[in-house]
Amino acid sequence: MREVDTALTSYRCHAWTKLMSGSVLGLLAEVAGRKSGSSRGKGGSMHIYARNFYGGNAIVGSQVFDDWAGLAFAHKYRGDGGVTFALYGDGAANQGQVFEAFNMAKLLTLPCVFVCENNKYGMGTSASRSSASTEYKRGDYIPGFWVDGMNVLACREATRFAIEHCTSGKGPLIMEMETYRYSGHSTSDPGTSYWSRDEVKARREK
Repeated sequence: MREVDTALTSYRCHAWTKLMSGSVLGLLAEVAGRKSGSSRGKGGSMHIYARNFYGGNAIVGSQVFDDWAGLAFAHKYRGDGGVTFALYGDGAANQGQVFEAFNMAKLLTLPCVFVCENNKYGMGTSASRSSASTEYKRGDYIPGFWVDGMNVLACREATRFAIEHCTSGKGPLIMEMETYRYSGHSTSDPGTSYWSRDEVKARREK
């Protein structure tokens, strides 16, 4: 990504805050509720902001529709060559507002990349139990592709390609970045009831 590009996501915002701001201290201070935090201690762990990063958003899937459009439209309106990256999890991929966002993005030919961070589990529900299609092919009018989210070099090249696609006037793009989590959804989730230790062990070994 470049300095002109913008991004927004859901709960999974800590690494993005570090990426966009470069400040570990600001991130940790925010989580601790300190005035020196990235959001002056008012956002907490879930609502952290940085330069060109419009935060984590509490309502699952809301950022894909509520916030990205203004950011992407602003890039197009100003002609600054920027691209908006709207990130959401596999658990939000089936929400109606996501489909509305796709439609609007294509209709206005906005420079936006929709990134599905697919870690196979929406909280404690596996994708196979919640999605009729686990390939996350959504919409027949926006091109998209699968990315190995566990390979940092693959992620870099996919992002480079996505930026070139959007800045050439071709409109939005969808990327499914498949990754995997090794622990529960939160500190209150031991992650023992919906997957086996053998599954986690196999993932680590591969």
